[in-house]
Amino acid sequence: SAAVESTPEHIYVLTPQARVIELPYGATPVDFAYYLHTDLGHRCRGAKVDGHMVPLLTKLKTGQTVEIISTKSGGPSRDWLNPQLGFLASPRSRAKVRAWFNAEELQQRLSQGQALVEKELQRLGKTAVNLEQLAQKLNFARADDLYIAVAKDEFSLRHIENAFKAPSESADAPVTT
Repeated sequence: SAAVESTPEHIYVLTPQARVIELPYGATPVDFAYYLHTDLGHRCRGAKVDGHMVPLLTKLKTGQTVEIISTKSGGPSRDWLNPQLGFLASPRSRAKVRAWFNAEELQQRLSQGQALVEKELQRLGKTAVNLEQLAQKLNFARADDLYIAVAKDEFSLRHIENAFKAPSESADAPVTT
């Protein structure tokens, strides 16, 4: 009877400079790119294996030479995180892709929150305000924390208006006629 071949845990592939890279079994050119450098992974758009263009989904084999084709800028594809599609075999690569999307989402929330806060300050005629000081007055460590809370609807812009009201005008003061 033929011996049952066990699946190896790792493969060993080469960079074009003949540097040996150890990757988990089932690794793709995208895993390889992330292994070399996070930024190269993000910008990876194609690959050559032993000199021939291959799809990014290609499972690499020990002994192959892998070259990454990348763009000047840009980020990973959301598809890379889909386990059914099989772009990534390495948990390390997946973590790097997730971190990229989390950072991008954070950036969008920051700009969205900042725009809302600045619009509110314009409405109140308070555009010369120091935003860091305003954030602290509203119990946030930094203005960025205020922007994120506003963007996530966890903090009402009404509190900003209230922060400018004199204590005598605050909502809990008795109304005099």
